[in-house]
Amino acid sequence: MVVLLLLAALPATAVETRWIEGTVRGFPVVRDADGRQIGEGTLTQYIEDGKLHAQGIFDLRDGRRVQEDTVLEQRPRLRQLFWTWKETRGDQVLREFSVDLTAGHATARKRSGDGVDTWDDHLDGTRDAFAGVGFMYAVKNLTERLDKGEKIELTAVVFTTKPRAVAVSISRDQVGELTMGGRLLPADDQYLWYYRPSPPAFLRADIPLAEPSDPMIRIELLPGTESRAVGRAPERHR
Repeated sequence: MVVLLLLAALPATAVETRWIEGTVRGFPVVRDADGRQIGEGTLTQYIEDGKLHAQGIFDLRDGRRVQEDTVLEQRPRLRQLFWTWKETRGDQVLREFSVDLTAGHATARKRSGDGVDTWDDHLDGTRDAFAGVGFMYAVKNLTERLDKGEKIELTAVVFTTKPRAVAVSISRDQVGELTMGGRLLPADDQYLWYYRPSPPAFLRADIPLAEPSDPMIRIELLPGTESRAVGRAPERHR
């Protein structure tokens, strides 16, 4: 399990690109924290103008649709350039978050009752920050350092709903096994699961839907019956 701890100062850790990404298409499922399937998704990843583009579209069974888009550069280091996330029900936008990490410009929009609350802020220290799915790429390229017991500090852009930049400390907990699609797979026991040995391949994310206060969900790359973790570390009490 990857442990994320909030810190007082914003670090400026650069992430070296260890694994170059290319074109990928996947069809993950979405589950609630108890493992029940609550939606289906499509993941698309491609290279355009030398930049890595990734998009995830998730249709939830309660009628909501979530779309997440990001752009990253992989040379000379891994750096997330732009990120946006939108939740809709039919033609109605429920929530929408975006950040230009190069400029530090972040916006948020959230429907509240009969009105809409909006934020438009400038954030400092975002040029080496990550947001949303960007952390999946960052942690993938940090696995070898984490395997050696290193604790790595990164900056995250989060929406609570107001956008803000916060510092996190990332460390690896232990190795476990993950049962997905009827197959038992070795993986790092963390909020972000990867198939090992190298090169690491993303398997599952245990994350809140968007805001930290949202219910936890599981996004799984391999569809099938309910997944379960084997040999996970005891839950941490914070």
